[in-house]
Amino acid sequence: MTINDQVVDELVPSKPRNLPNRILRAIDNALHLGGLPRSMRATLGDIVRFVPQSNPLESVFAHKKKIAERTGASERTVYRHLQSLEDKGLIEIQEQERKSRSGRFSVARIRLTRQAVELLGLVQIEIQAPYPVTPISKVIHTQPSDNLSDRHTLTEPTISKNQPVQQTKNGLPIDLHWLTGQGVSKYGIFKLMRLAKENNKLLSDVVLVTQNYLQDKRGGALYGYLATICQGKSDFSYAAKLERERIEEGKAARILKEKTSLFRERFRNTTLTNRAQNKLFVIDSKAKFVQVFTAKGCGSMPLNDVREFIEGIETGKLVLATLATENRLMNR
Repeated sequence: MTINDQVVDELVPSKPRNLPNRILRAIDNALHLGGLPRSMRATLGDIVRFVPQSNPLESVFAHKKKIAERTGASERTVYRHLQSLEDKGLIEIQEQERKSRSGRFSVARIRLTRQAVELLGLVQIEIQAPYPVTPISKVIHTQPSDNLSDRHTLTEPTISKNQPVQQTKNGLPIDLHWLTGQGVSKYGIFKLMRLAKENNKLLSDVVLVTQNYLQDKRGGALYGYLATICQGKSDFSYAAKLERERIEEGKAARILKEKTSLFRERFRNTTLTNRAQNKLFVIDSKAKFVQVFTAKGCGSMPLNDVREFIEGIETGKLVLATLATENRLMNR
């Protein structure tokens, strides 16, 4: 028997475990998270394997020895990784429990932080603004290559189009709820709404247009100011319409800027292909240029605007290229 045969005989296949699509996607995001060493990303990805998708903030058991075996690191290295991940605010290490006959502290309960589950795409995040906005996903979701998912299709569950959008918070319209923090009672807000309606106005329009003047007012002064405006003759509907359009444009610009930053970090030094696999997009290590390979030849261009790439990835028109596809097109 040769040495190579001896090595093969010692290999033991891992126990198969079907993971939900959301968890598989989160593992892939962890393995490509910027700002962490590759080995530390592997440790984080292994922790994500055991996170329940229904409650990603729930604590899980983490055996350092098992993590070390799966990631190919030593237990000492895994311990350093856990400490670093905790220092970076990605995990919380709770009190260890005795899980062995010798009584050694071998098991720790670990919980992903809110920051971690947002970065990994397990929950949605909210953009801070002076008014409530619709949550957006912080991670650009992609269709991975075949060798990343064991033939799993990593698709995000979608919300039904018929599902009503939540418009209230604690019984108040969601864009008026912040007034309670300024000292106006819930009853007072409803009274202002009725007063505005009697004068053919919407309190939401009045508050949106005049919000810069409301920040320094509290309690009775704020209520009196709004009551006076609601009974006035000014029409706020057109100004409110323009302000909402401006807000939406600003929100879209912030989302695009964030997605662009994430795209450059996630897909630098990466090769993408279209669904027909007859075109390659080779992105350089700084995500500044892209080379385009087709059966007819190749060309290069600056990667100044990545909106088409982001849209292609989100719609599934662009995917990570396999090695076979790269060799077939680049070696012609």
